[in-house]
Amino acid sequence: MGWRTLLIENSHKVSLKLDNLKIEDMDRSYMLPLKDIDTIILNNYKMYMTVQLLCKLSHYNINVIICEKNGMPTVVVNHLAGNYSTFHYQKLQLNISNAVKQKIWKNIIKQKIHNQMLILDCFTRSMEAIEFLITYENEVDDDDSTNREGLAAKVYFKALFGEEFSREQDGDDAVNIMLNYGYALVRAYVARALAAKGLILSLGIKHKNIYNHFNLVDDVMEPFRPIVDYWVYKNIVERKNDFCKDSRESIVRFLCNVPISVDNRQCKLQTALEKHVDTFIAVLSGERDVPLFPVIQTELWSDICGGL
Repeated sequence: MGWRTLLIENSHKVSLKLDNLKIEDMDRSYMLPLKDIDTIILNNYKMYMTVQLLCKLSHYNINVIICEKNGMPTVVVNHLAGNYSTFHYQKLQLNISNAVKQKIWKNIIKQKIHNQMLILDCFTRSMEAIEFLITYENEVDDDDSTNREGLAAKVYFKALFGEEFSREQDGDDAVNIMLNYGYALVRAYVARALAAKGLILSLGIKHKNIYNHFNLVDDVMEPFRPIVDYWVYKNIVERKNDFCKDSRESIVRFLCNVPISVDNRQCKLQTALEKHVDTFIAVLSGERDVPLFPVIQTELWSDICGGL
């Protein structure tokens, strides 16, 4: 797997030349070996891309994220073939019991609330809000039937971004726009990690929207969302930046380099996702009770969060 993440916004054409990505920008062109690339984010509504390149990117299992005219990620390209154990994993996924689903969801929400609490604690926000989150984390039951996730979210977002803040998927303020952008990137990374194992992305644990092809992705990504919240607070709230090219480049760099603890070992986001998915499959097969979840390490993030 490669290591580079490319944000391509100004070039007018991307194509394949041998086993290289060719990027053309007016009278200049650049080439990068496909084996070095992990993720490509394409944010130019008038850019040309060859079908031959798309097929080769899929062959290399390169994460391809395509943005709309407004700059928001809207398309993710994943390799169709999946993993050599695809049928076995999908059979496990289809046969998972409701009891196991409820237990997985309980632990997903507990870890999400725990990570939210760590974000508030990092910025020394309201101690009352932190105490609420600790209480909600301890009260999460199987399947989160009492909706501690929703209660925690209301407390968390207002404590972090202000009493007047309202979390909206179509919000037009800088905080909501950057949250949506960051979440979309994480969603694409999670989709790639799940698709690489051949899992059915539309078959979720909790999310069951018949129009959502990424139900399982939306389940798995929940504990990773606070990583984006941290960057948005540091760069949009504290430094008063806006949704712009520099912001997009900055959050991409942050997500590529952010250290996360999984099983008491420090790793980067992509590795953390792979470990999480491996242990998720182990739960499906009965080898584990719950997956390994990411634990955020905000004390290590300030230097890589950087300015714009």
